[in-house]
Amino acid sequence: MKLYLRYTTLICAGILLGGLFVNDAVSATARESITITGTGAGIGTMKLMAKEFQKKHSGMVVNVLPSIGSTGGIRAVNEDKIDIAISWRPLKPEERNATIIEEPYGRTAFIFGVQGSNPVQNLTLEEIEDIYAGKRRTWPDRTPVRLVLRPVSDGFSVYLSGINPGLKSVSMKAHAIPGVYVGNTDQDSAEQIEQTPGSFGTTSLSLVVSEKRKIKALSVNGAAPTISNVSTGTYPYANTLSLVYRKDKYRGAVKAFIEFIFSGNGKKILSNNGHVALQRVTGK
Repeated sequence: MKLYLRYTTLICAGILLGGLFVNDAVSATARESITITGTGAGIGTMKLMAKEFQKKHSGMVVNVLPSIGSTGGIRAVNEDKIDIAISWRPLKPEERNATIIEEPYGRTAFIFGVQGSNPVQNLTLEEIEDIYAGKRRTWPDRTPVRLVLRPVSDGFSVYLSGINPGLKSVSMKAHAIPGVYVGNTDQDSAEQIEQTPGSFGTTSLSLVVSEKRKIKALSVNGAAPTISNVSTGTYPYANTLSLVYRKDKYRGAVKAFIEFIFSGNGKKILSNNGHVALQRVTGK
């Protein structure tokens, strides 16, 4: 809710600053512009996508705003405040209507991350449950474990709870730990994992790679969260990222940018930034 309440301010600021990727020699007002935001898992990659897109489409401006979460982005699209939302989760029944299009474009690993200097490389699901339950309080080097959580309603918390009943129980109870850090956005959480000795939290491979975060992605039950392992299912903890937009907006810069994401160049950017690029299945 907090993210949603601030989204209008961010959107207005982004429009006023328009031309984030624009050559100063040409006024942004003379170009067709689109505005994108949503889950933080996709923001870094979309900034890189926009930069490459504008090299080929000099008459178009792509404003990628700070994250307001999947729910905030979807709501902003429904209210016609932005052109494209990036969602970490499928649309809920109440978010679906005849005017909205949802297009999956990539899969990325849901990862358990620690500070880069942490000596641990792999954890079992049972060990992860013990961390959330407070049974495991230190790392092998005796550094205290410091949990970095997400809000209970956040997509990352929901995904974590869905892995198995044990994790659902202990991760919900972890929110009652006095003083535990709760990151409101993907970027808040990532910064806390980077900066806190002994940190342990969830994030996405797409965010870590595209934003060059100093976060170590742990293997789970011996499977590393790599693009290859996500593609084959060897690493089963992954989520699908989707573009959400209004059907009547699918023209001009919006259409061109979406088509670029699914192009060879777009798929290369996705693959280079922690995604299994998906084939386009929605026809226009």
